[in-house]
Amino acid sequence: MFSRFIRTPVIRRAFYTTEAEAPELSAGERHIYNKLVQAFAPHRLRVADVSGGCGSMYAIDIAAKKFEGTTIVKQHRMVNDLLKNEIKDMHGLQLRTTAK
Repeated sequence: MFSRFIRTPVIRRAFYTTEAEAPELSAGERHIYNKLVQAFAPHRLRVADVSGGCGSMYAIDIAAKKFEGTTIVKQHRMVNDLLKNEIKDMHGLQLRTTAK
């Protein structure tokens, strides 16, 4: 009766803050990670391929001082402009930005 309520565990990829902590990043994740580090010098950065490994959708959580004093829309535009070539090949991008 309760078997329909039992969920199988979901395996999620870990997010990483520094490159030293990111040994398991895929090639696509590492490429995006490195571009963001070079452009924004973030104090928190998490990049994950959430498409199941095919590279068609990524989740990015970034916090950088360069975002200070800008709106969330402007922050997203800054990231989208940096990754415009990569975004062309994606189906979607989950983006969370902050200066804090």
